[in-house]
Amino acid sequence: MDRKRLRGLIWSAELVIFLALCSQVVIPLPLVPLTGQTFAVGLLASLVDYRIANWTLIGYILLGLIGIPVFASGTSGVGILFGPTGGFIFAFFVQAWIVIGLRRKNTVPYLIVGNLIGALVQLVLGTIWLKFFNQMAWPAAFIAGTIPFLIPAVIKAVLASVVSRAVLVKIKIPLNMGQRSE
Repeated sequence: MDRKRLRGLIWSAELVIFLALCSQVVIPLPLVPLTGQTFAVGLLASLVDYRIANWTLIGYILLGLIGIPVFASGTSGVGILFGPTGGFIFAFFVQAWIVIGLRRKNTVPYLIVGNLIGALVQLVLGTIWLKFFNQMAWPAAFIAGTIPFLIPAVIKAVLASVVSRAVLVKIKIPLNMGQRSE
């Protein structure tokens, strides 16, 4: 295994821990809690390439799936992943891909746009899952799964963008697993 790939896997493992820790920042709301997970996903997607983001999210989900309490409020298991909030967790992949895809330059405006769009799409996908899982009407699903999270999503997206820009200034390029840097 080459050094860049090993470094990428180590970054991924560290980011799994960071994501799990941010998941423990929770403000309970009916049905879907407000958590630090989306901030962590936005931040990591602003810093790394697709491979590291995917490995991080896969590692996070697998740890939760086998019973390690990494999900919001120290939860884990199949019931969380395939329960009412599971769609929000699976949508982290799409959120990360959007942030990475829209990160043409490592400037705050590009990072903010990517994080805002990624967060909005993640909320919508999670809400669609919530609607079908709970057999809710569309308005009720959006009131429960999207509306309360819009302002926090904007705040977390901007915060993730500013923090990631400060980190990127220090490391110069997005972290990657051996492919060309952006």
